[in-house]
Amino acid sequence: MVIPHPSYVCRFSLILLAAAKSLIFATQPIGRMPACEWDGIICDPSTSSVSSIQLQSADLFATIPSELGTLHTLRTIMMRENLLYGPIPSEVAALPKLEIFDVAENALTGNLPYFSSGQLDKLDISRNKLSGFIPSNLGHNHELMTSLDVMHNRMSGPLPPSLDRMKNLELLSISNNGFWGVLPTSLGNLPQLTFLYADNNNFVGPIPSNLARPLGSGGKGSLLEEIWVQQNELSGTLPASLADLSQLQSLYIDGNKFTGKVPGDLCSEDLNVDFFDGVAADMERNLCDSVACPVDTTSLEGVFPCSPCRSLHYNPYLGRTGKCIALGQRLILSHFYDATSQLGQWIGGSNWNDDKTPLCDFDGITCDSKDNVVEIKLPARGLTGTVPEEIGFLEYLEVLDVSDNQLTGFLPSDLRWAPLRKLDISGNRMKSVVPPMLCLKQGINGNGQNGDYNCQRIACPAGTFSPSGMMAGDYGEFFCVPCEDEDANFLGRKQCATIGAHAQSAEGDKLGLDVLGFLNFLVVLSAIGIAVGVFIFIRMRREKYSRGEAIPQRDDDGGANEPTVFNSAGISSLPYSDSEGDQFRERRKMPSRAFRDGRGKSVRPKRFVTSRDGVSDDEEEINFEDSLSESSSGDGSSSSFRNSLEGEVRRQKEQGSNTPVWAYPDPLEDSRNRSSSWSAEKDSSKEVWLDVPKI
Repeated sequence: MVIPHPSYVCRFSLILLAAAKSLIFATQPIGRMPACEWDGIICDPSTSSVSSIQLQSADLFATIPSELGTLHTLRTIMMRENLLYGPIPSEVAALPKLEIFDVAENALTGNLPYFSSGQLDKLDISRNKLSGFIPSNLGHNHELMTSLDVMHNRMSGPLPPSLDRMKNLELLSISNNGFWGVLPTSLGNLPQLTFLYADNNNFVGPIPSNLARPLGSGGKGSLLEEIWVQQNELSGTLPASLADLSQLQSLYIDGNKFTGKVPGDLCSEDLNVDFFDGVAADMERNLCDSVACPVDTTSLEGVFPCSPCRSLHYNPYLGRTGKCIALGQRLILSHFYDATSQLGQWIGGSNWNDDKTPLCDFDGITCDSKDNVVEIKLPARGLTGTVPEEIGFLEYLEVLDVSDNQLTGFLPSDLRWAPLRKLDISGNRMKSVVPPMLCLKQGINGNGQNGDYNCQRIACPAGTFSPSGMMAGDYGEFFCVPCEDEDANFLGRKQCATIGAHAQSAEGDKLGLDVLGFLNFLVVLSAIGIAVGVFIFIRMRREKYSRGEAIPQRDDDGGANEPTVFNSAGISSLPYSDSEGDQFRERRKMPSRAFRDGRGKSVRPKRFVTSRDGVSDDEEEINFEDSLSESSSGDGSSSSFRNSLEGEVRRQKEQGSNTPVWAYPDPLEDSRNRSSSWSAEKDSSKEVWLDVPKI
């Protein structure tokens, strides 16, 4: 290990030793020299305690020791431009009086910890290798912070809304990271914000229009001088209100998905003047080109000088960098195949890279009669990589199904240009949010019906899931339910290992259950229900046997006949014979379920509703004799059935049975003396209609 300045490293190591011994008051000499006399160490003269460590550009090759957290009087730590590595200790971030923490241009890794000091003024960790999210509570207790710089790291995730609490923030620099989501409107609530650098990230959606609204007392306008949001995925149109920024000098918006035109009030000689350096004053030029090249043009940097797109190429965006988009179907599909086969061919192979295969014969491709691609269906084919922007320029594409693959990256807002009616990206590993402009696309998965535009119809947001990966159904039958997985930050999840204890759907409170666990629960519940049903049925049969009711009778040859007696409690147990094709119910109202008539035809009667007196509130009565006659086939089967029933009654009487045959008037007897319309007594409030299946 080569260290250019060993004296600094040695003394820095001694500081660590002193910190390890909890020497907050560094007055005792270590070696031959007191700590307050070491290079880079500044002490408070009144207390002789260490207040500042300033070791910039000292070629330090070490980690930041957690023991520094014991120096509770530290106010400043400046160790930028060194070779520091490892994480930022949480003990250091917890220093109670820290005002400046500057470790820019090192090789630090790990996550950014939360700095708890309420006196923090400057936090600069730029140009390191830090990853993870910005702490969600950054801004709490940081009202005095004026500078936050995390540019050129490997951080990601959305910006926390708590940033709007930093009312004194002048510099916010988050450039060259992997941040995603939308630029929060809370940025417009920072009255002192002067420099906003958010370029080279993955932000989607519009620029907050309130960045330019008047702030502060007396209508004082925004102090913004520089806004850098180039090279993102921002969309929408440029807010005309940006022209109200009286002190604006730089506005870089190229390399995004903005549409429309640059507002004329933004086209000023004083804005982005650097792009016209070296250009002759008498040269004809469009001042708006210094903000962004117009639609259907492109340039190296998205600004002046601009060149028109070539034939069969198109660009719908402002400030397009690089090439315009080729509109040929085969070329677009070639881009798609290259972008989604980053780790090799798809499962089952593919003929997409075969130049001799006709376009409409590609795997998963469906064309219309004019050979226009209308469907791409590639579920569970092992796609890896990203969905390219070009796929949105298939002007006849109606269906795109790339579900259950290994796609990463972000959902492109370019899909809004295709006439999609179905889009399924569920079961992949895409990050961020559904682009707002895509959420406003009517017709995709039923989106926009009755004026309801919902991003969850495109895909469930990160941290949620549904069985389909989206909110599905005309009435939202499948909701996106929150997960608690640490690895749940993907769009369109179909399941998660851990579900929120208090999960709520988009339409109301719903208990979150794991899909597989829910299915297992249903299976167990069904088994228990069947077991209980069997137990109840057997118990009821035993009770009826014990009362002498519905006991099968033996004929002369020892065969068992169907139960034909009826108990006085009013429970129906009428016999029927499938072999004869005769089936009926003793009660006046047919059951709601389907039954079979005498001709073997399936019949589904009207809904059965019984009032207090036993008569349906909304159904006409069913005549008993009519139902009996309808069950016959016209060949005397009805008469045969009557004779067999009468014979059974006589046989029971001859055997001395005391069990009443009918609790209600015998329809066979009454049919001789009464009209053909048979009905029960009007006082039927105690009736219980129970269908007992034939055993």
